[in-house]
Amino acid sequence: MFHMMNSLRSTPVLLRQFSKIFFFLAALFPLLFPIPIAQADTAAHKEFRPSPVLHVYPNGLRLIYVDNPYSPIVTFQIWYRVGSLYEKRGKTGISHFLEHMMFTGTPRYPHGVLDQRINAIGGESNAFTDYDFTAYFENTAPHYLPLAMNIESDRMFNLALSTSQLERERRIVLEERRNDYDDPAQKLVEQVYAKAFRVHPYHNPVIGWEPDIKHLTQSDLRNYYRTYYMPNNATIIVVGPVNGQDLVRKVGEKFGALPPGPTPPPVTSDEPVQHGLRFTILHKPAMLPVTMMAFHVPNFKSPDSYALTLLSTLLSGGRSSILFQKMVYKNPVAVDAEGDYEPMTKGPALFYFYAQGLPKISPPVLRHKFEDIIKNLKKAPVTLTALDRAKKQVISGFLMGQESTFGLGMLLGEMASIGIPLDYLDTYVDRIRSVTAQDVQRVAQTYLKNSNETVGYLYPSGVPKKPSFSRPNRIVR
Repeated sequence: MFHMMNSLRSTPVLLRQFSKIFFFLAALFPLLFPIPIAQADTAAHKEFRPSPVLHVYPNGLRLIYVDNPYSPIVTFQIWYRVGSLYEKRGKTGISHFLEHMMFTGTPRYPHGVLDQRINAIGGESNAFTDYDFTAYFENTAPHYLPLAMNIESDRMFNLALSTSQLERERRIVLEERRNDYDDPAQKLVEQVYAKAFRVHPYHNPVIGWEPDIKHLTQSDLRNYYRTYYMPNNATIIVVGPVNGQDLVRKVGEKFGALPPGPTPPPVTSDEPVQHGLRFTILHKPAMLPVTMMAFHVPNFKSPDSYALTLLSTLLSGGRSSILFQKMVYKNPVAVDAEGDYEPMTKGPALFYFYAQGLPKISPPVLRHKFEDIIKNLKKAPVTLTALDRAKKQVISGFLMGQESTFGLGMLLGEMASIGIPLDYLDTYVDRIRSVTAQDVQRVAQTYLKNSNETVGYLYPSGVPKKPSFSRPNRIVR
């Protein structure tokens, strides 16, 4: 879905675009072939049911593996518990910058050699930075798994961080910053996040603010590397046809002798409760007007996250969703209306949706339409038919995501990085099933209110540009 071996690092949201396409297909299946949820679950689990195994080494390194004898490939992923969430004021973007530097070479694998070695065996290698983590992966034929271990154990401890490569990567990162966020819609998303989170590090985009990127030093990067790129701050994920005991031994041989580092400092910036409506307005060359509305909501730790997931799906889960039907198909005011809620975050989450209006529709008109839809959701529970359809979409997407070797690795890595226990895989479907229409109505009443809301308006001006919507988080190399 995205090119692993390109030289354009940090292309934003490719993984999120992949996820949206994947979940769209997952959502489409139960609509075209309606079957009871229980049957869908059974069919998805008939051939292979993931059974993750956790092993912890004396130096604090964690290994989670799944033996999937049916997979033609093995994915080797290493997830570091560091992202923009952990950055200090004045040093934003350092997590992503260091991700770039991890590809600039070690004495064993000089610059460019890593990609050449993986490319030569027909494998895939890449990395990405998010708010809560940074991850690196290699997808290869199973017998090439030792190469992935060699690469990742070497650059965990022997990164060169040369001055010449640092300045080269700085130029690339700054160009990415200018190109990626020159997009008017993406700039609006960035402003909405910055307005919604005033204290918490989620205020900052993962790529960082331009002045900070310009002033990061070699010493900054080296200290950051030695603080966070240590065995005790990492989790290795392996999914594929592996022998568990043999894998534990081999990972121990490559990583077990690496000394642990100090315990990284905790993140202490809590976001105060919002007590009033917030606005941000952007005038920028754009094709169409845009309105975005965002609300503070809890993450996966709250039981409400399951009802919020279904509320998000009901509102914006494809062309049959409430927003699309009422704003694009019936009495159209927009050419597109979507949204998102990501409960798998270490910090507080945002529940948001947006619409690209028709050329002569102003952003406030779009907001009034949103508000009418929210009022209706608060007044009466959604129909059981609509709720059942949303449940099928969510459950199908969740189960289908685990059928891919790489997708299952991604899910396990994200869970490990933000502290979600492994039994989440076993309980998620039942928790989604148990949500009632009244639960969906209740979370709409609880969280979708003006005092908890941040609104962003984009007014087009000048030469139009094609928009791109995404939360300013995951950046792919």
